[in-house]
Amino acid sequence: MAETRTFVANAPVWVDLSTTDAAAARDYYAKLFGWKVDLTKDPDAGGYALATVGNKNVAGIGPTQNPQAPSAWMLYIGTRDADAVAKKVQAEGGKVIAPPFDVLKSGRMAVFQDPAGAFISVWQPKDMQGADMMYAPSSFAWAELTPAASRRTSPSTRRSSVGARSRARWAKARATTPSSSSTMRASPGRWR
Repeated sequence: MAETRTFVANAPVWVDLSTTDAAAARDYYAKLFGWKVDLTKDPDAGGYALATVGNKNVAGIGPTQNPQAPSAWMLYIGTRDADAVAKKVQAEGGKVIAPPFDVLKSGRMAVFQDPAGAFISVWQPKDMQGADMMYAPSSFAWAELTPAASRRTSPSTRRSSVGARSRARWAKARATTPSSSSTMRASPGRWR
């Protein structure tokens, strides 16, 4: 298995699902991938759950913070300085959707939108480094940005994708995050 023993900056470190039905999603992914999915014990976590394989964190699942928000996967890129990344995003023409903020004692995150409209997050670790296992069976292995035009093609040629959005679970950021006009696919078909 591809265990992640140390934090890696500028690479994927975490993936999570914000969903309109967290209980159903926890059940579905537990059955689909053999995950053990447990709600975080801290009540301030807002119903967020950690999915594990062999006691190794592989993903998060939680409720959307805005009832109108669609269910969506989010990819997190590791960083040592979320504030510096936010400044760089703005300097390069992107938007800071959720400025860097603390997520309990786990770490610090921010949500950005690139000039084409795609969403992505960064994770600056504190107590939680990110996933304990990636690129192994039943764990995250691939994400790709698909053009918004792919959603306008016929159903026979349309690529299945999940809109990328923030999970900004413990902050007001979720309520201000607009729907994504492009999509990011966290490809469960490649999670085998």
